[in-house]
Amino acid sequence: MLPALYACYALLLAAPAAASTVEPAALVAPLFEFDHTHAAWKAVLDGRVTAGRFEYVALVKDRSQLDAYLALLTGVDQPEFAKWKKQEQLAFWINAYNAYTLRRVLESYPFEKVNELGAEKKGPWDERFIPLGKLAPELKQDKLTLNDIENKILRPKFKDARVHAAVNCAAESCPPLRPLPFTAEKLDEELDTQVTKWLQNSAFNRFDADKKEMQLSKLFEWYAKDFVDEAGSVQAWIAKHGPKHVVGWLDGAKDVKTSYFEYSWTLNAKKNE
Repeated sequence: MLPALYACYALLLAAPAAASTVEPAALVAPLFEFDHTHAAWKAVLDGRVTAGRFEYVALVKDRSQLDAYLALLTGVDQPEFAKWKKQEQLAFWINAYNAYTLRRVLESYPFEKVNELGAEKKGPWDERFIPLGKLAPELKQDKLTLNDIENKILRPKFKDARVHAAVNCAAESCPPLRPLPFTAEKLDEELDTQVTKWLQNSAFNRFDADKKEMQLSKLFEWYAKDFVDEAGSVQAWIAKHGPKHVVGWLDGAKDVKTSYFEYSWTLNAKKNE
């Protein structure tokens, strides 16, 4: 019952504001605790994600579900957030990154390449449009960027390289968007599953035991330090987290040749859009 009430109230927050001096966040706080199942985000994802690709067309016509979820995120205040468990905070930031990426895509849709968005056509990652700065007061910004969430919050605070398989930048070469929210209750399992699916998908990573070769996502090159810090090397991290029938041979293997896929920044829209 609680998620349904949350969604209904969030819709009120997302609707045009009536004449009032009461802030939306002040209305939410006394009535509800934050829904850590992220049911409102699930409502956005339901039926719109296929093999990591997203159906943007319908959401462009009606953004009410997405606006409702974003209203819930912005309704969280810093004192409440500070009391949350680590897993609750981590799930929040991952889902927030993916939801605000989706919002940014809708603002410019249709287009071809994500990295050509923005005034200087450098992509949206340094645009300051995410009103969650109060939850990261150390950054001293009212509004955050996507890079703030990834590189100043997720990576340094949580030190879990699995987040690279969880955040989705809306490009074809990004690890596929999970069709369900990440939740604190099952976060380790969800992150492990997300990593496994990413590593065993030959569109993103390929492993050849006979030739002792691996062709990897560029993420392993760009963020190599995160994987090395956790496991000693990129190869060791993959051997630890990947499906054994695909990458088990990497454990302790010597002289493995490594190359990287070219990164496709083409929007991950469903093919029929």
